[in-house]
Amino acid sequence: MNTSTFGFGITNGLNSSEYNNLFGNPFWGEAGSLKAKSIYQQLNEREKALMLKANYIEMIKKARERNYNMAADCLQWWLDGSGFTKNIDFHWLRKNREVIAAENINVERFEKDEDTKLGIFLLTLEEGRSKYFSTYYDKLVRAGIFGELYYASGDSTLKSKCDFKIKNNGNDNYSLSGHIIHLWNDRYDWHKGASAFIYGFGNVGDSDALLVEKYCGAKPFEMRSQWKQNLDKTFQFTSSGNLILKLK
Repeated sequence: MNTSTFGFGITNGLNSSEYNNLFGNPFWGEAGSLKAKSIYQQLNEREKALMLKANYIEMIKKARERNYNMAADCLQWWLDGSGFTKNIDFHWLRKNREVIAAENINVERFEKDEDTKLGIFLLTLEEGRSKYFSTYYDKLVRAGIFGELYYASGDSTLKSKCDFKIKNNGNDNYSLSGHIIHLWNDRYDWHKGASAFIYGFGNVGDSDALLVEKYCGAKPFEMRSQWKQNLDKTFQFTSSGNLILKLK
């Protein structure tokens, strides 16, 4: 069925361009059709789902015109309804300042020994000995509403996990080799009672998107990515707990 020309749109006095202009063009700040919004509120659940799907398809087209291909791919993946995990290119992720900021914060937490686990470990490491050390930090990634990451993911999580081999070289000097693996993940889904802001349109209730799952076969899915930071460093740590460690 071609939802963009479904009969109830015509019945309610909407032409094709109006029917497909519920959201406008959020990527360029263009508002949607007030007439389409008004008619949408009068529809039953199934009709709303069909209209939403048509407008999501239009949004995918507009996202690609804006070169927001990742956002378009994710929305299409949801509409296709496979439910399979989608692997996100880490190169694309790391072009987003919010992801880099979260990565830097987690690395700084290792440097500062925020959970104190490294300091406790080093106090037990005898001179001349080497041991393996591991810990991790989680950081919420909040996407700004004007960037592609917002449309591709919204809020997400970055877990940074270290696996180090550390040697006590004596005289408060240590050597470290190993890596930090950065694991990014998010679930592309919707929650009844929640909403998302679309620039030029306003808040769109998640309950509306859930109608597309109910009537049109869209399915939530997991998004994942990871990248590795290899390290070979020397640092200082004193028995009084003074740690001088730089990982960047």
